[in-house]
Amino acid sequence: MQIAVVGCGWLGLPLSLSLQKSGHKIIATCRSKQKTSELTELGFNAETFELGNELMHDRLAALFASRVLVLNIPVGRKNPKTKHYLQHMQALLKHAANSQIQNIIFISTTSVYGDDSGIITEQSATNPQTQSGQINLSLEAMVREYFTDHSTIIRPAGLVGNNRHPAHYLAGKSDLPTPDIRVNLVHQDDVVCAIQTVIEKDIWGKTLHLSALEHPTRAEYYTWAAKRLGLNPPSFINGEGVAMGKQIDATRSLQVLGISLRYPSPFEMCQ
Repeated sequence: MQIAVVGCGWLGLPLSLSLQKSGHKIIATCRSKQKTSELTELGFNAETFELGNELMHDRLAALFASRVLVLNIPVGRKNPKTKHYLQHMQALLKHAANSQIQNIIFISTTSVYGDDSGIITEQSATNPQTQSGQINLSLEAMVREYFTDHSTIIRPAGLVGNNRHPAHYLAGKSDLPTPDIRVNLVHQDDVVCAIQTVIEKDIWGKTLHLSALEHPTRAEYYTWAAKRLGLNPPSFINGEGVAMGKQIDATRSLQVLGISLRYPSPFEMCQ
Protein backbone atom coordinates (compact mmCIF):
# COMPACT_ATOMS: atom_id res chain seq x y z
CA MET A 1 0.00 0.00 0.00
CA GLN A 2 1.23 3.51 -0.73
CA ILE A 3 1.06 5.72 2.36
CA ALA A 4 1.86 9.43 2.60
CA VAL A 5 3.29 10.64 5.92
CA VAL A 6 3.04 14.43 5.93
CA GLY A 7 5.39 15.51 8.70
CA CYS A 8 8.16 12.92 8.90
CA GLY A 9 9.79 14.07 12.11
CA TRP A 10 9.99 12.79 15.69
CA LEU A 11 6.86 10.63 15.32
CA GLY A 12 6.53 10.42 11.54
CA LEU A 13 9.99 8.95 10.95
CA PRO A 14 9.69 5.86 13.20
CA LEU A 15 6.15 5.39 11.85
CA SER A 16 7.45 5.49 8.27
CA LEU A 17 10.25 3.03 9.08
CA SER A 18 7.78 0.63 10.71
CA LEU A 19 5.38 0.84 7.77
CA GLN A 20 8.24 0.38 5.29
CA LYS A 21 9.43 -2.70 7.19
CA SER A 22 5.93 -4.14 6.80
CA GLY A 23 6.15 -3.76 3.03
CA HIS A 24 4.36 -0.45 2.46
CA LYS A 25 5.60 2.22 0.05
CA ILE A 26 6.17 5.51 1.85
CA ILE A 27 5.84 9.06 0.53
CA ALA A 28 7.41 11.23 3.25
CA THR A 29 7.54 15.00 3.62
CA CYS A 30 9.67 17.29 5.76
CA ARG A 31 10.55 20.97 5.77
CA SER A 32 14.31 20.96 5.00
CA LYS A 33 16.18 19.79 1.92
CA GLN A 34 18.87 18.18 4.09
CA LYS A 35 16.26 16.08 5.90
CA THR A 36 14.67 15.24 2.53
CA SER A 37 17.99 13.81 1.35
CA GLU A 38 18.29 11.76 4.55
CA LEU A 39 14.79 10.36 4.06
CA THR A 40 15.59 9.48 0.46
CA GLU A 41 18.62 7.52 1.62
CA LEU A 42 16.29 5.52 3.88
CA GLY A 43 14.37 4.38 0.81
CA PHE A 44 11.41 6.75 1.01
CA ASN A 45 10.00 8.84 -1.81
CA ALA A 46 10.75 12.08 0.03
CA GLU A 47 9.68 15.63 -0.77
CA THR A 48 10.39 18.97 0.87
CA PHE A 49 7.04 20.44 1.87
CA GLU A 50 5.78 23.16 4.16
CA LEU A 51 2.23 24.29 4.81
CA GLY A 52 1.31 27.01 2.37
CA ASN A 53 3.32 25.53 -0.51
CA GLU A 54 1.65 25.11 -3.90
CA LEU A 55 -0.27 21.83 -3.77
CA MET A 56 -0.70 21.40 -7.51
CA HIS A 57 3.06 21.12 -8.09
CA ASP A 58 4.09 18.05 -10.07
CA ARG A 59 6.56 16.95 -7.39
CA LEU A 60 3.63 16.39 -4.99
CA ALA A 61 1.65 14.25 -7.44
CA ALA A 62 2.87 10.99 -5.90
CA LEU A 63 1.84 12.17 -2.43
CA PHE A 64 -1.76 12.73 -3.51
CA ALA A 65 -1.77 9.41 -5.38
CA SER A 66 -1.36 7.55 -2.06
CA ARG A 67 -4.16 5.49 -0.60
CA VAL A 68 -3.70 6.76 2.99
CA LEU A 69 -2.48 10.12 4.23
CA VAL A 70 -1.15 10.47 7.78
CA LEU A 71 -1.42 14.14 8.74
CA ASN A 72 1.15 14.83 11.43
CA ILE A 73 1.95 18.56 11.41
CA PRO A 74 1.66 20.05 14.91
CA VAL A 75 0.53 23.63 15.40
CA GLY A 76 3.79 24.57 17.08
CA ARG A 77 4.47 27.26 19.65
CA LYS A 78 5.33 30.89 18.94
CA ASN A 79 5.23 30.14 15.24
CA PRO A 80 4.59 33.25 13.12
CA LYS A 81 2.66 31.08 10.67
CA THR A 82 0.26 29.76 13.32
CA LYS A 83 -2.47 32.21 12.32
CA HIS A 84 -2.43 30.71 8.81
CA TYR A 85 -2.21 27.09 10.01
CA LEU A 86 -5.93 26.29 9.74
CA GLN A 87 -6.20 27.99 6.36
CA HIS A 88 -3.30 26.02 4.93
CA MET A 89 -4.47 22.75 6.47
CA GLN A 90 -7.94 23.25 5.04
CA ALA A 91 -6.43 23.79 1.60
CA LEU A 92 -4.44 20.57 1.98
CA LEU A 93 -7.52 18.62 3.08
CA LYS A 94 -9.63 19.99 0.25
CA HIS A 95 -6.95 19.07 -2.28
CA ALA A 96 -6.61 15.61 -0.72
CA ALA A 97 -10.37 15.05 -0.90
CA ASN A 98 -10.21 15.66 -4.65
CA SER A 99 -7.24 13.36 -5.15
CA GLN A 100 -6.72 9.59 -5.06
CA ILE A 101 -6.35 9.57 -1.27
CA GLN A 102 -9.04 7.36 0.26
CA ASN A 103 -8.36 7.69 3.98
CA ILE A 104 -6.80 10.16 6.42
CA ILE A 105 -5.38 9.77 9.90
CA PHE A 106 -5.05 13.03 11.79
CA ILE A 107 -2.78 13.16 14.85
CA SER A 108 -4.54 15.51 17.24
CA THR A 109 -4.07 15.94 21.01
CA THR A 110 -5.83 15.37 24.32
CA SER A 111 -5.52 19.12 24.95
CA VAL A 112 -8.90 19.40 23.18
CA TYR A 113 -10.35 18.46 26.60
CA GLY A 114 -8.77 21.44 28.31
CA ASP A 115 -8.49 21.41 32.08
CA ASP A 116 -11.61 19.35 32.79
CA SER A 117 -11.25 16.95 35.72
CA GLY A 118 -12.21 13.31 36.08
CA ILE A 119 -12.03 10.34 33.75
CA ILE A 120 -12.00 11.43 30.10
CA THR A 121 -13.32 8.97 27.53
CA GLU A 122 -13.73 9.35 23.79
CA GLN A 123 -17.31 10.52 24.42
CA SER A 124 -16.36 13.26 26.91
CA ALA A 125 -17.19 16.85 25.96
CA THR A 126 -14.29 18.85 24.52
CA ASN A 127 -13.32 22.10 26.17
CA PRO A 128 -9.96 23.35 24.82
CA GLN A 129 -8.31 26.15 26.80
CA THR A 130 -5.12 26.63 24.78
CA GLN A 131 -4.66 27.91 21.26
CA SER A 132 -3.25 24.55 20.22
CA GLY A 133 -6.25 22.70 21.63
CA GLN A 134 -8.70 25.03 19.92
CA ILE A 135 -6.94 24.77 16.56
CA ASN A 136 -6.70 20.99 16.75
CA LEU A 137 -10.41 20.70 17.55
CA SER A 138 -11.28 22.89 14.56
CA LEU A 139 -9.05 20.80 12.35
CA GLU A 140 -10.65 17.59 13.57
CA ALA A 141 -13.99 18.97 12.35
CA MET A 142 -12.45 19.78 8.96
CA VAL A 143 -11.02 16.27 8.63
CA ARG A 144 -14.47 14.79 9.29
CA GLU A 145 -16.09 17.25 6.89
CA TYR A 146 -13.86 16.29 3.98
CA PHE A 147 -13.41 12.57 4.74
CA THR A 148 -16.39 11.68 6.99
CA ASP A 149 -16.21 7.95 7.82
CA HIS A 150 -12.99 7.56 5.84
CA SER A 151 -10.90 9.33 8.48
CA THR A 152 -9.72 8.51 11.98
CA ILE A 153 -8.69 11.02 14.64
CA ILE A 154 -6.02 9.98 17.12
CA ARG A 155 -5.68 11.98 20.35
CA PRO A 156 -2.41 11.03 22.07
CA ALA A 157 -1.56 12.11 25.61
CA GLY A 158 1.88 13.60 26.28
CA LEU A 159 4.44 11.96 24.02
CA VAL A 160 7.50 10.20 25.45
CA GLY A 161 10.31 8.18 23.89
CA ASN A 162 13.53 8.37 21.89
CA ASN A 163 15.30 10.72 24.34
CA ARG A 164 12.17 12.82 24.80
CA HIS A 165 10.80 12.98 28.33
CA PRO A 166 9.17 15.87 30.26
CA ALA A 167 11.43 15.17 33.24
CA HIS A 168 14.27 16.85 31.33
CA TYR A 169 12.36 20.14 31.27
CA LEU A 170 11.42 20.00 34.95
CA ALA A 171 14.77 18.85 36.32
CA GLY A 172 16.16 21.07 39.07
CA LYS A 173 13.21 23.45 39.15
CA SER A 174 11.67 24.41 42.47
CA ASP A 175 8.25 25.36 43.82
CA LEU A 176 6.48 23.86 40.83
CA PRO A 177 2.66 24.14 40.94
CA THR A 178 -0.06 21.48 40.59
CA PRO A 179 1.75 18.60 42.32
CA ASP A 180 -1.45 16.52 42.52
CA ILE A 181 -2.41 16.71 38.84
CA ARG A 182 -2.54 13.30 37.17
CA VAL A 183 0.09 12.46 34.57
CA ASN A 184 -1.15 11.39 31.11
CA LEU A 185 1.64 10.04 28.92
CA VAL A 186 2.01 7.65 26.00
CA HIS A 187 5.14 6.16 24.48
CA GLN A 188 6.19 6.81 20.89
CA ASP A 189 6.30 3.05 20.16
CA ASP A 190 2.66 2.63 21.21
CA VAL A 191 1.53 5.53 19.02
CA VAL A 192 3.37 4.07 16.02
CA CYS A 193 1.75 0.68 16.66
CA ALA A 194 -1.72 2.24 16.92
CA ILE A 195 -1.40 4.24 13.69
CA GLN A 196 -0.14 1.23 11.77
CA THR A 197 -2.99 -0.87 13.19
CA VAL A 198 -5.57 1.67 12.00
CA ILE A 199 -4.14 1.49 8.49
CA GLU A 200 -3.71 -2.26 8.22
CA LYS A 201 -7.05 -3.13 9.85
CA ASP A 202 -9.03 -0.40 8.06
CA ILE A 203 -10.29 1.17 11.28
CA TRP A 204 -12.01 4.31 10.01
CA GLY A 205 -14.62 6.73 11.28
CA LYS A 206 -13.19 6.63 14.81
CA THR A 207 -11.86 9.03 17.42
CA LEU A 208 -9.24 7.21 19.48
CA HIS A 209 -7.37 7.90 22.71
CA LEU A 210 -3.78 6.85 23.32
CA SER A 211 -2.50 7.00 26.87
CA ALA A 212 -0.80 4.81 29.43
CA LEU A 213 -3.24 3.06 31.74
CA GLU A 214 -1.55 4.27 34.93
CA HIS A 215 -1.80 7.91 36.06
CA PRO A 216 0.49 8.86 38.96
CA THR A 217 0.53 12.41 40.30
CA ARG A 218 2.86 14.99 38.81
CA ALA A 219 5.00 15.31 41.95
CA GLU A 220 5.27 11.57 42.48
CA TYR A 221 6.16 10.75 38.91
CA TYR A 222 8.54 13.52 37.89
CA THR A 223 10.51 13.32 41.13
CA TRP A 224 10.95 9.60 40.51
CA ALA A 225 11.64 10.00 36.75
CA ALA A 226 14.33 12.65 37.26
CA LYS A 227 16.21 10.37 39.67
CA ARG A 228 15.78 7.45 37.29
CA LEU A 229 17.25 9.50 34.44
CA GLY A 230 20.13 10.77 36.55
CA LEU A 231 18.76 14.32 36.71
CA ASN A 232 18.43 16.75 39.59
CA PRO A 233 14.85 16.13 40.78
CA PRO A 234 12.36 19.01 40.79
CA SER A 235 10.52 20.14 43.89
CA PHE A 236 6.84 20.99 44.12
CA ILE A 237 4.71 23.14 46.37
CA ASN A 238 2.77 21.24 49.01
CA GLY A 239 -0.38 19.64 47.66
CA GLU A 240 -3.37 17.88 49.13
CA GLY A 241 -1.97 14.43 48.44
CA VAL A 242 -5.03 13.45 46.38
CA ALA A 243 -4.83 12.92 42.61
CA MET A 244 -6.65 15.62 40.65
CA GLY A 245 -7.24 16.77 37.09
CA LYS A 246 -8.11 14.76 34.01
CA GLN A 247 -7.36 11.09 33.49
CA ILE A 248 -7.29 10.02 29.85
CA ASP A 249 -8.97 6.62 29.57
CA ALA A 250 -7.79 4.75 26.47
CA THR A 251 -9.43 1.43 27.38
CA ARG A 252 -12.12 1.52 24.69
CA SER A 253 -9.71 2.70 21.98
CA LEU A 254 -7.30 -0.14 22.72
CA GLN A 255 -10.21 -2.58 22.46
CA VAL A 256 -11.21 -1.10 19.09
CA LEU A 257 -7.63 -1.43 17.88
CA GLY A 258 -7.22 -4.89 19.35
CA ILE A 259 -3.80 -4.08 20.79
CA SER A 260 -2.10 -3.93 24.18
CA LEU A 261 0.31 -1.17 25.15
CA ARG A 262 4.00 -1.96 25.23
CA TYR A 263 4.30 0.70 27.93
CA PRO A 264 1.09 0.59 30.01
CA SER A 265 2.70 2.55 32.85
CA PRO A 266 4.73 5.82 32.78
CA PHE A 267 7.13 4.11 35.18
CA GLU A 268 8.16 1.83 32.30
CA MET A 269 9.05 4.78 30.03
CA CYS A 270 12.43 5.62 31.60
CA GLN A 271 14.37 2.58 30.49
